Amino acid sequence: SFSFLFSLGSISSIRRISKHRSAVKCPDGGALMKKQSLAVLILLVGLVGFTLIQKENIAQALSPQFSTLPLYGRVIGVDAGHGGYDGGCVGFSGIPEKTFNLQIAMSVGKALEEKGAVVVYSRTTDEALIDPVRTTGYKKRKELENRLKIFSDNGIECMVSIHMNKFSQESQRGAQVFFDREQEEGEALAQALEQRLFALDPDYARQPSAGDYYILNACPASALVECGFLSNREEERLLAEESYQQRLAQAIACGVEDYFTNRIERRP
Repeated sequence: SFSFLFSLGSISSIRRISKHRSAVKCPDGGALMKKQSLAVLILLVGLVGFTLIQKENIAQALSPQFSTLPLYGRVIGVDAGHGGYDGGCVGFSGIPEKTFNLQIAMSVGKALEEKGAVVVYSRTTDEALIDPVRTTGYKKRKELENRLKIFSDNGIECMVSIHMNKFSQESQRGAQVFFDREQEEGEALAQALEQRLFALDPDYARQPSAGDYYILNACPASALVECGFLSNREEERLLAEESYQQRLAQAIACGVEDYFTNRIERRP
């Protein structure tokens, strides 16, 4: 796993500055401007530091001793949806989606690493990639842009974003994969992932679908996996079980491996 210390440290520093400011009724305008500038600088340094850490880990992972593994040399992005102030949807247990997403995303990353891949994570803890207090405008878009920057800076070839689903009818269940309709490679990845996920719950199998999700701009071969419905009591119980999370992670990792195998075969 890659360290997220630089990013987390910078975000924590921003929050400390925010708390300090709230404790002062009428701060000096010049001092406030300096604090805001410092907060932005710390966040930028954190993102750069995180990128440098990941690049160093990429170099270490490309050791020849791993060259026989099926995904050796592949740089793959793993995104745990939501995080921090953004909890996502909530099911019967009261556990927010962001928690499920992170647990499964980390398991997916580990499964990919065991296959020789270099994994680039968007987050490894319960943190957002912005400071929600100081960020103005459309916060979610800016947070996603920071995720895309991490992936872009590390030259990923493929990206899987982990999410949970929710619907008004409790009967709905099953995993589903989404892709950008304009990206042929994204659709191919989604097909490979869905075929592997089918075995987990064949009675509720779904077809990959085109979706308008900003995270799918990470690279041409990007897919968003809705691992199941938190609005289905039984499926939410399964999604909380470590053993089922491991099965999901293995299915997703095998789907990624299938995608790269099929891509080589598709090329003339």
